[in-house]
Formats: sequence, structure tokens, C-alpha cells
Amino acid sequence: MGSCCSSNKVVKETYDYSDGGVYSGDLQNGLPQGKGQISWESGCFFEGLLDQGRKNGKGLFRWTDGSYYDGDFIDEKFNGYGEYYWADGKVYKGNWVDGDLNGEGTLQYKDGRIYKGNFTNDKRDGQGEMIWPSGSKYIGTWKKGRQHGKGVLIDTNGKKTEGTWNKGKKL
Repeated sequence: MGSCCSSNKVVKETYDYSDGGVYSGDLQNGLPQGKGQISWESGCFFEGLLDQGRKNGKGLFRWTDGSYYDGDFIDEKFNGYGEYYWADGKVYKGNWVDGDLNGEGTLQYKDGRIYKGNFTNDKRDGQGEMIWPSGSKYIGTWKKGRQHGKGVLIDTNGKKTEGTWNKGKKL
């Protein structure tokens, strides 16, 4: 016969993190487990899934300046698909790896520019398209955030300029 009280039983309680965060939700083996919330005195807030006290799975993190991330977490970091909204109006929707923009995504800047394409380590990298508020656009390759390699620049009248770019400058 088993005991009436198991040490891995899930219970609703609170948990205090060393960084001042206070968790409210399910505990298992003394650690946050499953769906819950963490709040900090600064006003930052997390709501989502945790595994053994760490953010893992879907979650929403809000900062005090109004910025927020809504998406996937793996081992405390943004990983998988997520959407990040900066307080200044910039928005990224796409893939993340270890907390960085990596893979396919769309980044809309506060000045109205929109980049759709590949990212590597938070930089535009690989194939992508930048559209400026004026309607002109560049379609081609990027490296470390700049046009680099073959591409085409299309102005507001539809005139195409094909060529090769090096570190953001047309050769």
C-alpha cells in the first residue's frame, strides 16, 4: 500500500526566486511546475509554463517599460516562435534561438521600415527584403545586418537597379 501523501504531489502555492520574483501556481517537489505566474517588485511579470522552476513552453513576459514577449521558451530563453513588442513601437514576429532572432522573421521598425527574411544572432542575414515607408525596397542577400551580395533595389517608380552590395554599399 502506498502512502497517502506523496512528495511529488502537485499543490498550488507560492515560491520565492533568488532574484526577487514571487511565483504563484503549481509546485511539484518544491519547485514551480506547470502553469503559473511570476511577479517582481519592479513591475515585471511572467505568465506561462514552467518546468522544475524554469520557463519552458508557452509564456508571456512583460517589462515595466511596456515591452513584452509572447511565445516559446526553452530553459529560460526565447526559443521557437515568438513575438516581441518594444515600447518604442518596434515589433518582431518570428523564430528565436537561445534568446536571439534566428531564422525566418518579420521586423517592423518604428520609422515604418519592414524587413522580412532571415536573421542570424539578431542581425539581418541571408535572403531578405526591406521595404521603406516611401515604397522603395531592396530584395537580396544580407550579412551582419547590411545588404551584402547580389540584390535588386526597386524605387518608388518601379525602376530596378540590380547589382552587388558590400557592407551596405552598391558596388
